Amino acid sequence: MIIQAGFDIQVLARPYIVPNEKPLSRLVVIGLDSDMCFTSIGIASYQFHGSLEPLFDDIFEVLTTEGTKYFAIAYGGCWQEFDFESAEPSPAEIGKLRRLAIARGLLMIGNYGIDESRDTVELHSYFDQHGRDLPETMLHWRHSSLSKYPECHWWQDFVKRYGHLLNPNAN
Repeated sequence: MIIQAGFDIQVLARPYIVPNEKPLSRLVVIGLDSDMCFTSIGIASYQFHGSLEPLFDDIFEVLTTEGTKYFAIAYGGCWQEFDFESAEPSPAEIGKLRRLAIARGLLMIGNYGIDESRDTVELHSYFDQHGRDLPETMLHWRHSSLSKYPECHWWQDFVKRYGHLLNPNAN
């Protein structure tokens, strides 16, 4: 399975976080190889409450599959401005995790909060920040409007591929 967008990562993580339409406080880690093919998925914590720092080793334990180059994390989450007890990791901890990953030869490409709805509530994809380090399967991210290389807009490709999921009530 080749990951084409952050949405694909969310689809893989959702059954671990919202197994019976109720979000659980889990931290899920998804690993991908250099061609953006799925390599691993695992639960780094069954009781995730927002702090990543004590879980750094657990996160990297999930990523032991040979050939893993990229990874993302996902967790039960909600919009922080509406929930002051949010389980969303702090930007400082995300930054530290990304730096530790780079030191291990890994690139963090996503950080997703998932709730019981069909929507992802906290969406932080970092595909654009890797520029020319992305494989050919990710050209649409490399050229996104947020990228250093804005030759086309990724959203058009995304809507073509997943537009029917954006409005589930449409015919």
